[in-house]
Amino acid sequence: MADTKPEKPAKPKRKLMGVLIPVLAFVAGAGAGGAGAAIAVLQFAGGGGGGGDHAAKGHEEAAPAPAGPLEYVEVENAFTSNLADSGRYLQLKLSISTFGGEEATAAIEKHKPAIVSAVLAALGEVRDADIETAGAKDGLRGRLKEVINAALKTKGEPGFVEEVFFTSLVVQ
Repeated sequence: MADTKPEKPAKPKRKLMGVLIPVLAFVAGAGAGGAGAAIAVLQFAGGGGGGGDHAAKGHEEAAPAPAGPLEYVEVENAFTSNLADSGRYLQLKLSISTFGGEEATAAIEKHKPAIVSAVLAALGEVRDADIETAGAKDGLRGRLKEVINAALKTKGEPGFVEEVFFTSLVVQ
């Protein structure tokens, strides 16, 4: 005897696929976007403002965790220097950020003459191309950070400077 159960009507698969495909596309897109964001953060973080130069330097030692709250130290001097390849001149003012706490701000204040001298020496090498674009200015900020940290290290202090900021910049 044949099975007499009535067959259930087939549900349209099109409706299920119409909902499933956009959901899968959303999940895949979100995953790809998140992966892209993670890659960008890993590639550009920690370069001190120079995005991309981290890979050029090879494997670097991981920076120690910040010791204290972020503080800013204003360098009162207005730095003026002739551009190396033209008759124009550059004038700028700086502010320095540090996580080194009271020890860092005291060291920066104590060795300000050495910092000023190092910054002036570095500015003497600046060319028009070093200040033409925002990216070039970021490169100059990174160079000044290196110079200031090196000046502190020659005086027996750790390199406390996290970042250098231009608080004024004039080219004439």
